[in-house]
Amino acid sequence: MVTTSFTLLLLAILGSALFSGIELAFVTANKIQLEIQKQKGGVTARALSVFFGNPTQFLGTTLIGNTVMLVIYGTQFDRLLNEPLAQIIGTSEALQILVTTLVSTVVILIVGEFAPKNLFRINPNGILNVLALPFMAIYLLLFPFVRFTVWVSDNLLKVFFGIDYHKVPQPTLSRIDLQHYVRMSDQNPDERKKVDAMLFERALELPKVKVRECMVPRLEIAAIDQDDSMEDIIQTFIETKHSKLIVYKNSIDEVAGYIHHQDILKNTRKIWPIITVPEAMPATDLLNVFIKENKSIAWVKDEFGGTAGIVTLEDIMEEIFGEIQDEYDDDEFVEKYNPETGEYEFSARLEIDYLNEKYQLNLPEGDYETLSGYIITRHEDIPDAGEVIYIDDYAFTITEVSNTTVKSVKMKVTEE
Repeated sequence: MVTTSFTLLLLAILGSALFSGIELAFVTANKIQLEIQKQKGGVTARALSVFFGNPTQFLGTTLIGNTVMLVIYGTQFDRLLNEPLAQIIGTSEALQILVTTLVSTVVILIVGEFAPKNLFRINPNGILNVLALPFMAIYLLLFPFVRFTVWVSDNLLKVFFGIDYHKVPQPTLSRIDLQHYVRMSDQNPDERKKVDAMLFERALELPKVKVRECMVPRLEIAAIDQDDSMEDIIQTFIETKHSKLIVYKNSIDEVAGYIHHQDILKNTRKIWPIITVPEAMPATDLLNVFIKENKSIAWVKDEFGGTAGIVTLEDIMEEIFGEIQDEYDDDEFVEKYNPETGEYEFSARLEIDYLNEKYQLNLPEGDYETLSGYIITRHEDIPDAGEVIYIDDYAFTITEVSNTTVKSVKMKVTEE
């Protein structure tokens, strides 16, 4: 008799631990990994697909199963402890109930709740894969009872609260699921998977990026006056190597549109209309506008109605993929450092953030993105080629300029 009760008690504790743990694993499992596994197929994947396709039925199974285990546990625990307790604390029924309740509660909380849940939390997806098929047998066995319980519960919700559970939108894959999957992938030693995870994470962060964070600032806009001659326009295209140039009336705050190099090749000066957006607009919203209107460039206005900058489709894509180099960039993006002289040689189109991160420089940030913008902003003019200028703690030797920008420089840190 004692042996039977003890066996039932152990089975009840293990059963409770199983139901509690698998419930937590179900709730905390990475849905992206499960969806990928589902696409690959297999018996286990089909079982998991049934569970996640019917979450109410699954959780109902764990609830009923755990309840049955707790009832068995309580009766067998009381049966085993009844006589020993009577010998220790006497025949007081109230005291026996109190002690039995306290001891049984502590045991089941530790062994049947806290321990299994902490264990199953370590690798919920792996544990679900291992237990999917065995649990399917329990799922099918309890299916009629769970179905009835869910039906009663649904009707009670309708009658007393007016809630139709089946009409409530059910959550699918969430942003948190995606971020969790990315973080897990980032820990993979495979370098290619790390790169994929990095791109995925940048894409997830894109909705937080504002247009002002990815635009070309006002001072670095390659633009022409609408009254410029065809020769000046062609020369600006050659110097900037851009496919499009902003066209303005009188000043950069009055943007008329943009001109495409293909129109120049046709010997026409067609000015195309340009989208106008606020600098606080989310980059994802602008991306949708670009796609909807089949455009790739926008004029960014500040809060006073002036020009804050220009943003292109490429600028937004670079927030995900990093610097995108075109056929001209390989020659332009010069990066050299001479440790003997302490002199740097840079393409002035390199971004301040990039230089600070790679070379541990402390170039100040401002209303500019590139080294050229920094120099022009602080010098308040485009310096001449060969000119040496001092800005903050740096000495710049200007090696190449155009009519609109600084193209390359040599730089030394003048003060540590």
